[in-house]
Amino acid sequence: MPLELQELNPDTDFPGIARCLFESYEDPPQKFFHVFFPIHGTGEKAREEAIDEAATRLKLWHTHDPSSYWQKVVDTDTGKIAGGALWNIHKENPFANPPPSQVTWFPDDSSRRFVEKALVNHSAPRARVAQRPHVYLFIIFTHPDYRRQGVGQQFMDWGMKKADELGYEFFLDSTPYGRPLYEANGFIYIEENVNIPKTENPDEKWKEVEEKVGPFTFWLMWRPVGGKYEEGKTIKPWEQN
Repeated sequence: MPLELQELNPDTDFPGIARCLFESYEDPPQKFFHVFFPIHGTGEKAREEAIDEAATRLKLWHTHDPSSYWQKVVDTDTGKIAGGALWNIHKENPFANPPPSQVTWFPDDSSRRFVEKALVNHSAPRARVAQRPHVYLFIIFTHPDYRRQGVGQQFMDWGMKKADELGYEFFLDSTPYGRPLYEANGFIYIEENVNIPKTENPDEKWKEVEEKVGPFTFWLMWRPVGGKYEEGKTIKPWEQN
């Protein structure tokens, strides 16, 4: 089964990308996924509605974000999407004038407040160290049917080449499952980010999403310009005054 890296077609591919995204993060289940792509309700109908909402939102995000670049890996024998990746190619400091964002995928109650805080917490480490142009890998996933067949490495090879072409650093936030791939590609651990949103008086809606998600951990990882890192020698730009 030849697996080919392709640029995503925004007019036709988001429904398939969203379905592959859900199937990837459901096996094994990863609780943090609910923050970004919740299923409101139970049963197959609720899940299908969540996939449809995700497809619509991903297309909207892509359309309105000039830094957005989506890719897919396709099984050319069957046409099935084997994996996807969303890159942000930041040609300016993305934290200088961040666009306002609204968590439209949760109802306007304390569950939305929880997710808003979680998203701020999630981006905080990168906001501290990446205040300049860089490549950021926002989303990456491989369908369970295609794991251990080099899908993730195809995305990484492209991203590292793109960063080197631009002369940019490369950042990503790693899950426990993704970290071995990134370390194998020379990425350096920067900071552990244990995400626990807090509020003074949590109500039932807050507690409901808190119970579903729980504390979740990402690791901010970094690849310097050119990809060569020597401990004690390579300059970390955010440490320079």
